[in-house]
Amino acid sequence: MLLLGICRLINKTLSKDSSKNKPGVIMNKITLDTFIQKYNLGGAVNSVKWISDGATLSTKFISGDKSLLGHVELVKQTLPVFDEGVGVYDTAQLAKMLGTLSDSIEFEVNKVDGTHTNFNLSDKFQKVHYVLAALGVIPDVPDLKSLPEFDTLVSLDSQFINSFIKSKSALSDVEHFTVQPSDGGVEFTIGYSDMNSNRITLKAQSGAVTITEPITFNANLFKEVLSANKECSKAELQISTNGLAHVEFKVDDFVAKYWLVAQQGN
Repeated sequence: MLLLGICRLINKTLSKDSSKNKPGVIMNKITLDTFIQKYNLGGAVNSVKWISDGATLSTKFISGDKSLLGHVELVKQTLPVFDEGVGVYDTAQLAKMLGTLSDSIEFEVNKVDGTHTNFNLSDKFQKVHYVLAALGVIPDVPDLKSLPEFDTLVSLDSQFINSFIKSKSALSDVEHFTVQPSDGGVEFTIGYSDMNSNRITLKAQSGAVTITEPITFNANLFKEVLSANKECSKAELQISTNGLAHVEFKVDDFVAKYWLVAQQGN
């Protein structure tokens, strides 16, 4: 009886330990860091829920001023599974800790009593222990329902992406850019105002153009969206006259979608 009791205790302990520590997977640190950059947007989005089904890692997010919503997916991967979601409260801290590791890392998720408690990220020389947050402290991201028709289509190529990033950096204090019709196409003006102001205007290739009045968006966030996806050589910005813009980037194993809400112009 004593021997049987000991065996049961050992089996119970082993079973509990195995539920805590799922086998890690080997992946490229740069891949995980790129996933982070595509939603963190230079620090504009910090608290999110990550979801993984073992093949796809995804997150939905919203900026602090609620002028940008997004969804990023990393597909065709071998990943730890946490399909009910885990809370990443301080993405900036996670990115800094991830940066201390070499390129090839092991990624595992610790689970205690049915709750995911932390990421374990390691290379051959060191290990990072990142504490996960309760999902209740992560901002809710509303579902986009009844989207308007996007009737103005603008081509975003490498030339435009790089030009917008440089132009916004030159006008670092300017918070908005405006899209307006021009000569059958559209132009983007950083620093647009009814008054005399410092501004930079970029021409953009466009397909259908139905906007008749200037529409203004957050320039800081759009610059960060372009910076996080500048490896993409071609994309399409879709704009609705109802004040919503949408752009989607597909590069390698990443699919990044963003929606920008129009803001009041100057």
